[in-house]
Amino acid sequence: MPAVRARPFPDPPPACAAEISGRAALALALIALAFALSTLRDPPGESAGLFEGLLLPRMGAFALAALVAGLLQGARLKNPVLLGGAVLALFAALMLQTTAPSYGAGLRLVHDLGLLETSLLTAVLWGTWLGRRVTGPGPLLAVVLCASAGDAWMNLAQVPEAVNETHPLRLLRLGWPPGVGAQGAAPSLLDMLFLSLYLEAARRLRFHLPSVVLGALAGYAVASLLSLATLRVMLALPLVSLGVLLGAWPEFRCTGKEVLLAFTLAVTLFLVLKGCGYLRQQFHPVPVPRPPPFQLKLVAQAHDVTVRERLALLVMLKT
Repeated sequence: MPAVRARPFPDPPPACAAEISGRAALALALIALAFALSTLRDPPGESAGLFEGLLLPRMGAFALAALVAGLLQGARLKNPVLLGGAVLALFAALMLQTTAPSYGAGLRLVHDLGLLETSLLTAVLWGTWLGRRVTGPGPLLAVVLCASAGDAWMNLAQVPEAVNETHPLRLLRLGWPPGVGAQGAAPSLLDMLFLSLYLEAARRLRFHLPSVVLGALAGYAVASLLSLATLRVMLALPLVSLGVLLGAWPEFRCTGKEVLLAFTLAVTLFLVLKGCGYLRQQFHPVPVPRPPPFQLKLVAQAHDVTVRERLALLVMLKT
């Protein structure tokens, strides 16, 4: 039998500097356009339904991250350039996050736009760089399961919501789109990072990329719909990862040893994260008062509850 060609397949040469600059400028312009449209339109307040107030903004942010990832990954940046850009974007995002703006509304919008652009660039560039480290379906399966374990820990422990507004950990939850940005229903930075990782790994491993993208979007949509149906913030990354695996399924083949190792790594990671969270709570307890869940559900089912009030209830109802 002929030998199977090793994966990942070799990449084509990187794009020229003019194309890279054009793609980066287009990505930043798309983020700014989405930010402007979401800011200028009427806020999803009293008359908006949950579909318009939650599902569409979440899906729009996720689709925007996929589009930005496609633009930047298409330039096939060299690894040193990609890593340098990821470090600079992360540094800029941290600087903006830890700065408490006390100026007027106009400069506050500029600050929020800069934070959104640097956050998305951080997720996309780091995800792309990490995606190039994936050498086959077995390592990709391990990444998928570990990403799901990390997402479960972050949401169960409410890590971004347990710190103040200028804490670096608040970067884990995007402060956008308006209306859901300050709530636990907002997209997380991990969602965008691992989406970029999956897209880059799928491209290099020669999976069917449109199927992978559609699988990721379908998984994110299902997580959002389940959040609306159950009044709980559902974990998005496990469903996104499942959609990615289904999209890559015809070419996705792992050995039993690789599957066992991937599950072992994911369980170990989750236990380590839970242990770290337990130790932190023991030494630095953070009281989080909240009403009984059954009272919240009764209030959330009332017809006169606005979208923002329901989104606040989603955060308090998280397990």
